[in-house]
Amino acid sequence: MIAIPHILFCESPIENNKVDPDFEEEYAAAKRDGFGVLFYNYDNFTIDNIISKIKPANTITNTIYRGWMLTVQQYTELYNQLLSKNYRLINTPLQYKNCHYLPDSLRFIEEYTPRTIYQEYNGETSIDYLIEKTKIFNGSPVIIKDYVKSEKHNWDTACFVKDSSDVKALKQTIHNFIALRDKYLNVGIVVREFLPLKHLTIHSKSGMPLTEEYRLFFYQHELLGVFDYWEEGNYIPERPDTTVFEEIAKQIDSVFFSMDIALQKNGEYIIIELGDGQVAGLPDRLNRTLFYNALNNLLS
Repeated sequence: MIAIPHILFCESPIENNKVDPDFEEEYAAAKRDGFGVLFYNYDNFTIDNIISKIKPANTITNTIYRGWMLTVQQYTELYNQLLSKNYRLINTPLQYKNCHYLPDSLRFIEEYTPRTIYQEYNGETSIDYLIEKTKIFNGSPVIIKDYVKSEKHNWDTACFVKDSSDVKALKQTIHNFIALRDKYLNVGIVVREFLPLKHLTIHSKSGMPLTEEYRLFFYQHELLGVFDYWEEGNYIPERPDTTVFEEIAKQIDSVFFSMDIALQKNGEYIIIELGDGQVAGLPDRLNRTLFYNALNNLLS
């Protein structure tokens, strides 16, 4: 008997055996499409008691996590504990790291993504090292992020620097970013060249500029779908030509991952970043049923 694939969701923080409210639509779509479902409590994440309520499976069961982002260490613990109960997460810890941390992704996408430098954060000295590296940008605009996330909704104060040779502005933006990320800072600081992208609209709440971006999902290196990244703005009906990105995807060491692409003002697409498919958010406009149908078709 072949075990049906399972989806591991985050449990509601206030109600046992109920899905986290942010994943209710995904949970319903997964069940409708025939997936088995499991829960674990993200808010009570402890090394010794991650999946205590999950009963062992009779045979190895492929499992996809759909929940909040985890550190590589947390993901490794979750992976090992699930495997001890015969549930095997679709990506190994190394494959998770390959697409979760931008510096680890660069070896797959460096030729197709903006110039990028990075430095693990260990206090002020590491910031000085990083700023020295920014000389490669020759004063061009840059954006600041950590190994996983940016503060793009604080665009003018903690993300965008219009002149990378302005050391004072660069350092202040990095400090603002670190303060906002606080305990959620992921490993270190990344500085990326800012390339002019096709304007879409202005975010109605944060005022940050939105550009024409798409999120692609891949399973076993096959394209699952191409989806509008932002919930605001008027996207054209035609999907971008993804031929080159489908070729790149074949070289990426991951079973399930996302790839964000953006249209430059010169008409060419670039890769913004990769993400592990298990923690990459589904764009607001994306029909959850269609997503799980497409995933199920690739799993079949």
